[in-house]
Amino acid sequence: MSNMMKALVKAKAEPGIWMEQVPVPEIGPNDVLIKIKKTAICGTDVHIYN
Repeated sequence: MSNMMKALVKAKAEPGIWMEQVPVPEIGPNDVLIKIKKTAICGTDVHIYN
C-alpha cells in the first residue's frame, strides 16, 4: 500500500474544498482503514463547500 492518499481538505475559512495528497494515517490496534472507490456529494457537503 502507498503511504500517500487523496483527501478532500477544508483548509481555509473560505468557499471551497481542495483535493490534496496526504499521508495515509497510522492505524491503531482498534482502528480500521477503509478504501473508498466511489462517493457522492450530499447537500451538507455543498453547504460546507460554499
